[in-house]
Amino acid sequence: MNCKPYEIKTCTEIREILNRRASGEQELLDAILEVDVASLYYHTHSYYLQEKYYHDHYPNDFATWVANQVRDRVLSERLSVLDLFTIKNLESLRWELCYIIESHIDAIGYSPRALLGDPFEFVRSHDVVLPSGMVLHHAADLRRAVQTMSVDSLYYHFFKDAFGRGHHVGSLVQWVLEELRDERLGKVLADVNPYKLHTDRLRSELLRNMDSVKEKS
Repeated sequence: MNCKPYEIKTCTEIREILNRRASGEQELLDAILEVDVASLYYHTHSYYLQEKYYHDHYPNDFATWVANQVRDRVLSERLSVLDLFTIKNLESLRWELCYIIESHIDAIGYSPRALLGDPFEFVRSHDVVLPSGMVLHHAADLRRAVQTMSVDSLYYHFFKDAFGRGHHVGSLVQWVLEELRDERLGKVLADVNPYKLHTDRLRSELLRNMDSVKEKS
């Protein structure tokens, strides 16, 4: 069967510091309501690409700041269990963050501040997407690509190319479903929750699921 080739890509972030800060939880809420959604994406996803994974207890910048600077353990825990895998798009992410923070402030009756800590600095990233040199033609090519592609490519195809475009899965999984017409393989790839795994473990989980499909064939 002839199918359209698929090009594996890679990406890098160019960070832009925005002129927006928050010194307390109400200010954080107000800013989240107003900033570019690209900033919300950065503060909830850069964790999976950068080395913060190895030394931060919390999986996003909002939870980390609330814990370390505001010293509000309750809100930081609520923000840390934000389920990005089930959120549909960036605007939904905005409203989910707002709901968590606003309901917490309402419950305790005041807005805790980072009195002795640093303010939260909003940042957004501009992604530069480049070809990796790998082109897929068959399912066997896909396994080799997952095994050898860079961490930046894994991040692009299983985080940025999916959630960043408002989709549950990225174009790589769509290629498996639409061009390879392999529903079983596409399903096991789509079912992997990348937010529960750092990119090293994500690679292993993808390979394990792909091998399980091959064994059942």
